[in-house]
Amino acid sequence: MSRTVISHGVSLRFVALAGSALALILAAPRAVAQEADQPTDEKVVKMDVFKVSSDIDSYHQTTSSMASKIPMDLKELSSSLSILNSAAITDRNAVTLVDVFGYVVGATQSQGNINGFSFRGFPNTGSYTQNIQFDGLMGATLKKAATSAANVDSLEFLKGPNGVLYGQMNPGGLLNIVTKSPKETRETAVRFTVGTFAGEFKNAGERNTESVSVDTTGPVGRSKHLFFRFVADASSSPSSRPGNWGSALSFYPSLTYKWSRETYLTVKAEVSEDFRRQDDGVIPIFTNNTAFGPTAYYYTAPLNTVYNDTKDKATDRGSAISSYFHAQLPGDWTLRVQTRSVWHLDVVREFTVNNANVFSPSSTYGKPTSLLRRQYNYVKNGHRYNYGDLNIFRVFDTGKVSQTLILGTGAGGEFFGNTRIAFGPNQPLANAVALTNPLLDQLAYPADGTGATNQNTYQTAFGQYISDQIKVGDKLHLSVGLRHDSAKVHGKNTLNPALTTFASKTTSTTKQFGVVYDVTKNISPYFSYSQSIKPQVAIAYDSSGNSNFPPESGEQYEGGIKFDTANKDLNITLAAYEINRTNVLVASGTNFTVPTGSAQVGQAISRLDGKQQSRGVEFEVQWQPMPNWQMQSGFAYSKAIIAASTKNPNSVGLDLANAPRRTGNFWTRYNFATGPLHGAGVGLGTIYVGQAWAGDPTTTVYYRLPGWVRVDSSLFYKWKNYDFALNIQNLFDRRYISSSQSALTLNVGEQRKLTLSMGVRF
Repeated sequence: MSRTVISHGVSLRFVALAGSALALILAAPRAVAQEADQPTDEKVVKMDVFKVSSDIDSYHQTTSSMASKIPMDLKELSSSLSILNSAAITDRNAVTLVDVFGYVVGATQSQGNINGFSFRGFPNTGSYTQNIQFDGLMGATLKKAATSAANVDSLEFLKGPNGVLYGQMNPGGLLNIVTKSPKETRETAVRFTVGTFAGEFKNAGERNTESVSVDTTGPVGRSKHLFFRFVADASSSPSSRPGNWGSALSFYPSLTYKWSRETYLTVKAEVSEDFRRQDDGVIPIFTNNTAFGPTAYYYTAPLNTVYNDTKDKATDRGSAISSYFHAQLPGDWTLRVQTRSVWHLDVVREFTVNNANVFSPSSTYGKPTSLLRRQYNYVKNGHRYNYGDLNIFRVFDTGKVSQTLILGTGAGGEFFGNTRIAFGPNQPLANAVALTNPLLDQLAYPADGTGATNQNTYQTAFGQYISDQIKVGDKLHLSVGLRHDSAKVHGKNTLNPALTTFASKTTSTTKQFGVVYDVTKNISPYFSYSQSIKPQVAIAYDSSGNSNFPPESGEQYEGGIKFDTANKDLNITLAAYEINRTNVLVASGTNFTVPTGSAQVGQAISRLDGKQQSRGVEFEVQWQPMPNWQMQSGFAYSKAIIAASTKNPNSVGLDLANAPRRTGNFWTRYNFATGPLHGAGVGLGTIYVGQAWAGDPTTTVYYRLPGWVRVDSSLFYKWKNYDFALNIQNLFDRRYISSSQSALTLNVGEQRKLTLSMGVRF
């Protein structure tokens, strides 16, 4: 009964919110126009004549501002940049961004939240999300949940460390989410989707998904200077796991005021919330008394097994406001000022299995005889971002040499509050559940207070950078960049400040260099060198009681060849790279026995240990052989390993977790140009993820994950201003483990899902 109540509650709430949003959005522009114009005469509305075309919008993006912060042809960039534009996202029928991450070469999805992915073998998971940008500045409104695709214009994946222009980051690469901006012409689009899971574990009535989004834009009234955009998205989006439920609601209003073509201000706001049942995935059950290495044999309970109660809940809320000012200055300089402020809170309350001490008899991993004494876990995470970037640039043209010089500064701060209201106790043995056929919903939550902590971490950063894009003659393109950063990190557990207070200050310099040479108009080899820096944010002291550890650093060498045809219908990129990650902080395994420096008795002693390395090759191709047919494909080989370790020398050469060596994808769409099927189209896609490893090679839990292949398909139909699509994800209902959520829990790939969508523009 409880499942039915939850499902109906979410559905009714979804319908009410979606209906309210739709009415508000459709009425708002009309009300504004009536108030501004106050027409006295009725006007005859003349409808446009709609003509169905079989042409497909190109997946290829010619230019981008992400890699250099100025618009540049992708072929002139000395780095790898993959873009999924609005056409590519729409054709996959994406409701959230997780729906399309698998089609990005070099990226691997490890979790279902926004930062749950890896670039070139290096993860971006964790409390901070430095590697995710929104229109060029960090700060996600949601962290535990997947981000809606309704307000996304394109996704830009910049591979490798790029600290010169973007400051602190992990070395694998950056994801920039380009959000929608106001337009000068009136447009409104409404999109509905209804989905159902039709796989092996289908349970009628519980597995449906639904969403509605509205996107309206245009001038405010009859103004020639002020323009608005309002995007709203509501969804009910449970996964295919039994009893799971979920709903999300987002609003994205924005305004642009244009004084002239080159002087304008855009302000964007975001308000999002997501509620869903917490799901820790499935548990590997080891059968040969070892959980380490290639001889670690394990199985799982049936993949529809759930270990969380239906009351276990994850809540995610956030809001943000961003601004972008662009102006032409005297002397042909252009000024750009950008800001972003974010408030975010996520709450998880559950009986979790994601902890080694839950197994009974006591074990660090699950065995066939193990019972689960699930642990009570109640955690609130608060996050605040306030960041800004100011730069000026100018083009200098001196005959055969042309250069674009950028001078800029970026600064800001973050607060991260991790409040454990309860971290335990475990359920009593009498209420333990089995690894197979667990009996759930039998116990109320205990009283809060066990293992409580309140860890607050503050981080500030200030950087100055210079970058120059130089063109020599008609063939040679050079880029150079330099950045200086200073950062401060301090924090403490306010419930136990004597043993947890820490602080560190770091200064660093990062460099970048690149060269592209146009051998012909179609073929351009390139080479680049780049660096990244990320301050240490953990409570850590060296043996002298000093917490000023140098920042973690990344360094990349990349070379490759870019090819495109004159009309840009065929684009190929081949890249080879090596990334070295150093200053990795690890615990020594010992604690202070006497006060030392700033450290107190009982605090852990840490040290810099080892090096991680990723070497690989990536191949990407986009081909549109005819206006009504195009393909997008890629393959990556990446070897991400522990390259050196003082503490764990036996781990050298072992793969990092969730870093498959081989990945690939393919997508094609064909529209019928003539005949009775005119207006219809078909799409077919494949995602391949090779064998990977779960756990941690420096611990006793480290085991293989098998590779998997998923096939997706689509049917499209366009009639007048209506677009219909039927997308089938996991066409052959392949059962697979998609990734590891942690050393002890595994994420289950979704079963076959059918999603019917209808979009209308007017």
